Amino acid sequence: MDNPALEPRHNWRVLLQLRAIAIMGQAICVLIIFLFFDTVENTALMAAIIAVYALINGILWVQLRNPELPGNKSYLFQILLDIAELSAIFYLSGGTDNPFIFYFLVPLSISAVVLPLSHVVCVAVSAIIAFSFLSVYNLPLPEFTEKSLNLTLSHFALWFNFAMCCIFITGFITHIVGYMRKQQSWLSDSREHLLQDEQILAIATHAAGTAHELGTPLNSMKLIIEELLLDIKDNETAHKDVQQLKTQLDNCTQILRNLSEEARINEHWHNDITDATQYMEKVLDKWRILRPDVSLNYQVKAGASPFIKVDPTLDQAFLNLLNNAADANPNAIEIKAKWNLEEFILTIKDHGAGISNQVLERLGQKLTTTKDGMGIGFFLSNASVARRGGTVALYPVEEGGTLTRITIPFAEKQT
Repeated sequence: MDNPALEPRHNWRVLLQLRAIAIMGQAICVLIIFLFFDTVENTALMAAIIAVYALINGILWVQLRNPELPGNKSYLFQILLDIAELSAIFYLSGGTDNPFIFYFLVPLSISAVVLPLSHVVCVAVSAIIAFSFLSVYNLPLPEFTEKSLNLTLSHFALWFNFAMCCIFITGFITHIVGYMRKQQSWLSDSREHLLQDEQILAIATHAAGTAHELGTPLNSMKLIIEELLLDIKDNETAHKDVQQLKTQLDNCTQILRNLSEEARINEHWHNDITDATQYMEKVLDKWRILRPDVSLNYQVKAGASPFIKVDPTLDQAFLNLLNNAADANPNAIEIKAKWNLEEFILTIKDHGAGISNQVLERLGQKLTTTKDGMGIGFFLSNASVARRGGTVALYPVEEGGTLTRITIPFAEKQT
């Protein structure tokens, strides 16, 4: 899972966006001075500085499309470039008497959020030096009286500066806080997935050991049954019963063999893209063999079926959820397959006793034990479906029973 709050590209995008806002504000101020105040002599020079600054910002926007981005040193250089540009503009427009002088705090705020402490200190020292220089060396602002604009330029600039500060705090700080919340959510989800993976690994390790331990007694039982078949070959009834036991033992041996083979997760683990309805029909056919006592009603949405990505763990996940419904009540199980524009949806409705709300809140999030033993099976099924980007949810039914809703997103490429 990618962390949305730690992407360097986002930090560069925030810097360039704020720089673009500063460029537009500076350009508007220079335009107002050019149109209404003829006594200012440095308007053309300020416009040239802003134009070069805008050109640099545009070039960086283009470079932002590159897959590889420069590191913190380049980011620091751009912050220092902001301070240099502001220093040049303020030198030509009154120095520290300019009401916008506190815009120096904007690049400092950005660096404090993005850069390490040593770089932030460098920015702070640069801003202090620039402020100190401008307090002594600058070209003074022209004096304007209230008769020309009904208010002094200083008062208007102070109002505009305050408004810009409010916009900056509302936009930038809120934006940063939003990404911090996303980061916290990402960390919480990562911890939850890590805990689930550890629990699944523990179950898989125990299952592999159990499969190995069961192999020896099953082989011994098979040898004994083969000897019994030879001893009772004249007794047709007993021979038939023992033959059935041998068949069941062979099935157990095959199940353990499949469990051992499918537990080897390596580069040969296959992920198939298949037709969703055909896949579900195969799963249901296999389930009918395992649970011949179950009566079900299977309905499929009309129309072209979507494609989904499957693997053996998903097969077992569906079987576990179907078995949970059958264990609750094997009669009149309703299964419906449908889909929307993005995902395949399967609902399984049983008419059992239902599940308490307390158990519903814990199922799938951590290992939970219920009276019918469905907790571990549901936990593993939920994890398998989640690996495919899907969800498993349980809903109580008013007339009694439980509705299980499984969603699987469509495969990226459909053929």
